[in-house]
Amino acid sequence: MSTDKRWCERKSMKSLKNGGVIGIDFGTTNTAVVRVGLDEFGGVAVQRLGENAGSPFSSIIAIPKEGGKLVFGREVKERRLELSETHYIVPSLKTYIGSEREVISGKNRYSGEDVTCAFLKYLRRNIQKTYKIDIKEAALAFPVDFSAKARRSLKRAAEKAGIKLTSFAGEATAAYVANRNNREVFRAYRRVMVIDWGGGTLDISILDLEGTKVYENSIHGIKIGGDDIDLELAYRMHAKIAGVYGIDLEFDNMEAGNRDKLVSACEKAKIGFAFDERDATIELKKYGAFGDVSIGLAYETFRDIVIPIIKSRVLKSISVAMKQAKVSASGIDAVIMAGGSSGLKPFAHAVANVFGKEKIILPENAAWSVAEGVALLSSTDSGGGYKINDDVGVLLSDGTVYPIFEKNISHVGQQVGPINFSLVEDTQNAHFILTNSDNTFVYGKLNIETKGFLQENLQLYARIEQDQSASIFVQNSYINENFSKQIEINKLTFYYDVKAIDE
Repeated sequence: MSTDKRWCERKSMKSLKNGGVIGIDFGTTNTAVVRVGLDEFGGVAVQRLGENAGSPFSSIIAIPKEGGKLVFGREVKERRLELSETHYIVPSLKTYIGSEREVISGKNRYSGEDVTCAFLKYLRRNIQKTYKIDIKEAALAFPVDFSAKARRSLKRAAEKAGIKLTSFAGEATAAYVANRNNREVFRAYRRVMVIDWGGGTLDISILDLEGTKVYENSIHGIKIGGDDIDLELAYRMHAKIAGVYGIDLEFDNMEAGNRDKLVSACEKAKIGFAFDERDATIELKKYGAFGDVSIGLAYETFRDIVIPIIKSRVLKSISVAMKQAKVSASGIDAVIMAGGSSGLKPFAHAVANVFGKEKIILPENAAWSVAEGVALLSSTDSGGGYKINDDVGVLLSDGTVYPIFEKNISHVGQQVGPINFSLVEDTQNAHFILTNSDNTFVYGKLNIETKGFLQENLQLYARIEQDQSASIFVQNSYINENFSKQIEINKLTFYYDVKAIDE
């Protein structure tokens, strides 16, 4: 990154001059917060806002069973076994957003939005106390598979916590931007894959690079992460414990607090295997009917559990992303591996076998990359107005696609409509299939009731939301003047110009 003083005069970086930009990577396991600003010489300064001036915030809450205060973050992580006796432990907060899951504690009911809001309030208080920075606005990164509903819910939770979300970007793409900033060599690449594998999601971006322009060629994501590995390890270890202690009691029938104890212990062992392949020991106090437990977990057992997950889910997702991008492994210049689960040795070996060890890049400060990248993106001219990188339209009866949003033209915040459509046959339903330009990816389908008149006029309205999802509305006044249906679609690809970041 240049430290040229003239850079701080650029209009595109005005937000950095005015106190910097906050980027938040709200992760399943950890939440990273980064402030990107300008130093006294006009160069970019990155400040990592960790929990108690340390590592990223642990995305976990403990809710008391019989009244009292909520406990957050690292304190829950460090006292998890103790707290599980008196609290409901709510890990992986991101999995609650946009779902019907809730935590019931006495007369209190906590929705996913409630627990997320409480966590963000804690995060804001902690940073204000530690760094004297009050987070009132922030840019947010989200996983590819995050539904439009989840994005809206997260935005509401942040607003209730006093944080206005000003722009959004995909996690994997943000990770690339952060590392482009730190490594000049990245600018020589033509095509880069980013694999962001965290505690709950796997996100893949294949990016086409042309100078300062970054195009999302394809994006793909699934809900699989380190938490799934921890749970599978817990099932296996519980079965081993039951066999050794001679008690026929299934893991699912254990009390929640005891299940949590074992999952936590398995997570700790998993993290240890990233540094040492020697066998681990699982030790539990008061593990239900089993009492105090001490039992070994072999690295080979861990590897036998992880490798099938990698082969069946992770490598398959990489293949899907490459197929969507119409590229083979040889056409990828570099592979950036980000996210907490990227440190798993079987995962690193599997990816290296596909692309070659020489193409693998493990970023420095990987836990902070996504938050830094989304802050940098928000600080450019593109912030909040990113353009889409593919046509999105309606599949017509003749097989052509009528564009609603147009590549390199339509952008975040844009609204279109009304676009008039009519029936081509006598039918009681009109089927709107929303697809990309060559009909190789279907974003969603919307069925509209009709009277069956050929002259029936259906009006379509659409807009690209701030959170990079799109809302599509179709009205049919022939049913009644207020009749309409709506669908929200995600997984849109975008184009970014990072000129201001490069200079």
